[in-house]
Amino acid sequence: MNQEILQRIDAFAYRHRLAEVMRSPVMTIDAAAPLTEAAALMAGKRVGALAILDGAGRAIGLITDRDIAHHAANPESLAQPVAAVMSQQVATLPPDAFIFEALTDLRRQNTRHIVIVDPANGGALGVVSMSALLKLRADDALLLSADAEEAPDAQSLKDVVAALPRLATALLAEGVPPRQIAGALAAVIRDVYARVAALAEGLMLQSHGPAPARWCFLVLGSAGRGESLLAADQDHALVHDGAEDDYPWFEKFGLHCAAILDQIGIPFCRGDVMASNRECRHNLAGWRKRIGVWVASDDDVALLNADIFFDFRPAYGDMALAASLRAVAAEIGRQPMFLKRLAASIGKFEPQLGLFGGMKTKDGRINLKRGALLPIVSGARVLALSLGSTALETEARWDAARKAGKVSADDLLRITDAHDMALRLMLTQQLADIAKGRAPGPEVEVKRLLDFDQERLKGGLKIASVIDLIVRPALV
Repeated sequence: MNQEILQRIDAFAYRHRLAEVMRSPVMTIDAAAPLTEAAALMAGKRVGALAILDGAGRAIGLITDRDIAHHAANPESLAQPVAAVMSQQVATLPPDAFIFEALTDLRRQNTRHIVIVDPANGGALGVVSMSALLKLRADDALLLSADAEEAPDAQSLKDVVAALPRLATALLAEGVPPRQIAGALAAVIRDVYARVAALAEGLMLQSHGPAPARWCFLVLGSAGRGESLLAADQDHALVHDGAEDDYPWFEKFGLHCAAILDQIGIPFCRGDVMASNRECRHNLAGWRKRIGVWVASDDDVALLNADIFFDFRPAYGDMALAASLRAVAAEIGRQPMFLKRLAASIGKFEPQLGLFGGMKTKDGRINLKRGALLPIVSGARVLALSLGSTALETEARWDAARKAGKVSADDLLRITDAHDMALRLMLTQQLADIAKGRAPGPEVEVKRLLDFDQERLKGGLKIASVIDLIVRPALV
């Protein structure tokens, strides 16, 4: 890896998302229209690409000014329909993807346009072009994700994982907010997961041939939500469309994935939430049954598994299967009794404030994952499920609840501040620990904090301790 990459970071691309820069609505043309009509429309609207949509509004093709230019020398060929020339391999990303993700995708797929799609239904929302993104000050720093996507082996991926603390340090120095740094780290980690799945697939093709059915490798937990810091372990699963609920091929594939991830510095999940575990591999019918068991149970372990699962995001494979699974999860996850049990479980998180308002510490440290992140994240997830929202990020979930009148603006402000503060304190502590050769974790050394930060932290812990009391009435 080029070490200069992380010393010349353009934070803009890690700070901003495609929703902020996409051109919307999408300019479209009928597949039967002649190329002359496409050329006239592009010139009139001053765009370099037109999307061809199906009846559901999903992009099934893209035609660009370059496609038309190839036929300009022969005027007769301009009479042929758009369908004969358009590319049917359309690069897509959701609107909450970072600009750097788009740049690496454009580079990897050797294309100049990406269609921004609704993750819930695949509908086209906008278009972003390479030329537009390059005007936004991108540079070689964006190659970190490309390094993950093109890594030839596990050692190369290990280098990418090892570079994440330097990336976080550089972004903090640029003034990027911690939530956005967590999102950038999660995006790179998802690229790592995708490449791990590709390497594991290659091993399976050599030893066992192709998979018995279409499949999709899923990343769960903080990386799925888009909120990773520097102490994450593995959280992944698999969905497929085979007639049987599981096959030996998928078991061996899951074992390969878990082993490679551990080898490159993302350790095995202590709760065994990995595709190597039989409970984390199903076809759609099997997942429907598994989610149904979680929803019907009041067991703490079942609720924890459900919590982790509902934050899944596709990493590699057939993305349509992940979309189908999301629909199943959203349908079953809205059951009122299940939501009430989830809300009640938030109150079981260990409070980090004592009876008289003092912070509970162990060896001078306080666990901000238990005291702040888990209740805030869990509360947002419950509200999102109740609203049928497809949002995965905690901030977006809370905002959707506010817009629906489920939480007050004042409470949202305090919750958001507590979330930001917990992420910032945990991230800076993790970087300090890594610099000293200590394994990063969720605990923060209290004596490192200024008096102001300690008082602010107490306020954050206080609002986090009553998240269940905010969420429960919102479910009525």
